[in-house]
Amino acid sequence: MSTESSPNWPVVEPPPFLPAPRRRWPFALFVAVVVALAGAGAAYAWLNPGLFVPSAGREDGDADSRANDRAIMTDLLAAQQKTAEDLATIDRTIAGQQEQLKAIVGQLANLSSKIDALKSPAPQATAAPSPLTAPAIPMPSASVPAVASAPAARVAPRPKKPPPRVTTTTGPISVGGAPLNTTPNGTVR
Repeated sequence: MSTESSPNWPVVEPPPFLPAPRRRWPFALFVAVVVALAGAGAAYAWLNPGLFVPSAGREDGDADSRANDRAIMTDLLAAQQKTAEDLATIDRTIAGQQEQLKAIVGQLANLSSKIDALKSPAPQATAAPSPLTAPAIPMPSASVPAVASAPAARVAPRPKKPPPRVTTTTGPISVGGAPLNTTPNGTVR
């Protein structure tokens, strides 16, 4: 080996105990994300200074809010009292309507009993002369011939005829009061 420079330099291999070079891009990405989050937090804190610094006028704001709360409470209590009065009025109205309904039902029952009494045949009552009144003496008149006194025959009432049957129409039937669309020949459209 000569001391002269040779065009071929010997190739030096790295020693086997050194680790392979690492990639640095995951670390750089991590640093970029941390810096971005810190910037976003700083921007949020900059736009909302009341989060970290107590305001000097906070006591005034609390006094205003307490006065506002008192006004709201008085309004709510007034509304509650008005609602209670309205409910009491409605209860009185309902009670009055129920009393009217009971009176109408009583009147209806009275009328139906009178109608039933009129529909049923009246019982034939024979009038017995009372001991306090004098018996009537028939006076024969010239225009009425005298009839031999015969025992009073009871007259049976004529049997009532059943009411005539009501013929029903065979046309369309409306349920609930809805109008029916009918044509002149009676068919439903």
